[in-house]
Amino acid sequence: MEMNMAFNKEQAIESIHSMHVLIEKIFSGKHSEQDLPQLIDYFADHFEMVGAAGKRISFEQVKGLFANNQGKMPDIQIEIYDEQILMQKPDAIVLTYTEKHTKDSGILIRRSCALIEEIDGKMLWSYLQETFLP
Repeated sequence: MEMNMAFNKEQAIESIHSMHVLIEKIFSGKHSEQDLPQLIDYFADHFEMVGAAGKRISFEQVKGLFANNQGKMPDIQIEIYDEQILMQKPDAIVLTYTEKHTKDSGILIRRSCALIEEIDGKMLWSYLQETFLP
């Protein structure tokens, strides 16, 4: 995701979708060898998130989560919708979106807020906070 100029909202929204395509492939086991490193490349080294259950998760923990869940959810489907831009600057954007996980065991829906920054010419995720929706 090399950037030649300030990124725009379409690129940021596309980043949400393309990242979650990779997450679905990895969790379902339908991924190829390069998908996990490609997914990790979306994140800044200082990335941190607060998961939907309220737990702070470091970038190292996120990497472990992706690696350990490879193929563990063969029936998962992830949908992204209702994307909204909250704030945009030349080198950063804050946006929210809804994420729906469908599995045989049920459906989980969360609303997420992400900070995506331009760092060294790349569009990288720096922060993510998720909240479960009823």
